[in-house]
Amino acid sequence: MLESKPGILIVSLILALFMFLTANKVFENTNLFDSNNGSDKVTIENMPVTTEYDSENYYVSGVQKYVQVQLSGTPATVKRIETTKDFEVVVNLNTYSPGEYEVSYAVEGLPEGIEAIVLPEKANITIQNLVEQTFEVQAEVNDSRIGANYTLEDVVVEPRTVKVRGGEEDMERIQFVRAMLTESSKITDQTTENVQVNVFDAQYNKLDVEIEPQNVSVVIEVKESSKEVPVSLQMVGQLPSGYQIDSISLSKDVVKVYGAQEVLDQLYQIEAELDLSGIKESGDKDVRIQVPDSITRTEPAVIIAKVKVSK
Repeated sequence: MLESKPGILIVSLILALFMFLTANKVFENTNLFDSNNGSDKVTIENMPVTTEYDSENYYVSGVQKYVQVQLSGTPATVKRIETTKDFEVVVNLNTYSPGEYEVSYAVEGLPEGIEAIVLPEKANITIQNLVEQTFEVQAEVNDSRIGANYTLEDVVVEPRTVKVRGGEEDMERIQFVRAMLTESSKITDQTTENVQVNVFDAQYNKLDVEIEPQNVSVVIEVKESSKEVPVSLQMVGQLPSGYQIDSISLSKDVVKVYGAQEVLDQLYQIEAELDLSGIKESGDKDVRIQVPDSITRTEPAVIIAKVKVSK
């Protein structure tokens, strides 16, 4: 019995040590049972692509701006590269002349033992002679954006022109250079929006070209719909017995009315009422303008009638 105690002690110590190491994750990265022999794999999204070519004479289209890169290798190195992204995805076209080609994306700057797969692996590209021109930018405001009872007065683009660089074939197709307004809010006052410029052909296909600047300011000016109409004076009520009107003159013969444009188009005059009841002496009298339901307001809001009466 005494001889077995040391053995039991040793076994207990070994078990306690193993449990301690396991609890503290000492074996976590030892890969004792890893069938991949220490290999790890990650995918990096939206990795930018560098295109190398004679940019002073040629224009290249068809190369994606961003690609997906799958990296595999030792876990520590893969983890570091995933964090630092200290490598490049390159399309080298320095030896190419104008034409259409299928080319591969290449990964440069990776350490030994790291493998990379780019998705997509290839690109169908076009190389053209470079052309640069200046175009005036047009901006259009959809009628649905103009607030009720308002009309579009002016649209100002700043800067008015942009430089467009592209392949000679695409440049010959340019028909429209537009500032595309994407906001949907109603406009009831002067508004300035920062808008992206796009270039289209005659069928309104967007062309793959470079635009400088890419964005312009669009100033949208609106005004409240209005119209000047003559005042038709209507007299109501009766003068006191024995009095008569010698003359009536209005402070305004014409007033400006505001409302929906379709209503204004059908409005040719506006009525105002002068109540004669109780007038026994000459002087200024307020005249009530008969504002139709579709009219929001008038300027002026009140008309003065200079009334001369005698007995």
